[in-house]
Amino acid sequence: LADRTEAQELGAKLAALSLSIAHKVGDEGRLFGSITSQDIADAVKAKGFDLDKRRIELEHPIKIVGFHSVPVKLHADVHVELKVNVVAE
Repeated sequence: LADRTEAQELGAKLAALSLSIAHKVGDEGRLFGSITSQDIADAVKAKGFDLDKRRIELEHPIKIVGFHSVPVKLHADVHVELKVNVVAE
């Protein structure tokens, strides 16, 4: 139960967080390479939160510029959506 409470508290903080990740962009807003779970975990860590990349349920790497909603599973009963804005570098 304590783990669930901690996960809910972290989830509330992460849900309020808005990440901006800069990446090199080519034609039509497509990225050179892609944004992966590790990139998102690193951006979260830079904001002062410790989040394991395995908790990020990114179905496919992000390959276009714009706003993306990324699901994060913190606990069996705690799921949050992380707001990620991918911008041109």
